[in-house]
Amino acid sequence: MDLRGKTALITGGGTGLGREIALQLAAEGMDLGIAYSRSADDAEQTAADARALGVRADTLRGDLAATADALRLVRELDALFGRLDLLIHNAGTTRFIPFPDLDAVDEAAWDEIFAVNTRAAFFLSQAAAPIMRRNGGGQIITTSSVAGIAARGSSLPYAVSKSALIHLTKCLAVALAPDIRVNSVAPGLLETRWAAVHPPERLEAMKQGALLNRHPGVGDTAAAFVMLAKNESITGQTIVVDAGALGA
Repeated sequence: MDLRGKTALITGGGTGLGREIALQLAAEGMDLGIAYSRSADDAEQTAADARALGVRADTLRGDLAATADALRLVRELDALFGRLDLLIHNAGTTRFIPFPDLDAVDEAAWDEIFAVNTRAAFFLSQAAAPIMRRNGGGQIITTSSVAGIAARGSSLPYAVSKSALIHLTKCLAVALAPDIRVNSVAPGLLETRWAAVHPPERLEAMKQGALLNRHPGVGDTAAAFVMLAKNESITGQTIVVDAGALGA
């Protein structure tokens, strides 16, 4: 699929992986709505860098823990651009809690993590689907995690939320076929702001434990989103980009 002249909405699009996805899509000629919750300056910089590549890029603010905000983001994107061809739900949140420490997990943690990571993906998709169909169809890509495949990650609620997101992706692929494709990318540990919480020795151990003896590259991971955006024969799938952290 040629992405030139089409429009994408990227949640969590101003920093880290979201920023790299935005710039790679801009290089393909795609106009962008870059959604953020707190990182306004980063989102504006990403939009400016995308515009320098010759596309239109605007920022939109929303708190995806609130369903009303998720729905509003899609409506605002439609009002700005008049179309929506690709929705990427990349925004996510977590709490850093060791799995054995069950007492440290409260109801608020479960609610916030699931609201942003999983529930928002559904309501964003619900709002996006009729807009995509108005222009002949589209696609949705979620950012899951290897934590949704193996019992690991920043916290137990986070891992479960990402596992649920992977299954939601499959269910949406069924629900929205044949004119809207739905897939997921499951990154391993990326060297972004989230990695800074781990001590250097932990990061090195994780690197050496991967088959490729390194962390997955942010650019390589973003490229998987672009591949899915351009490939019209893949739906209901989760593409793992983890440098072999899950093993062969």
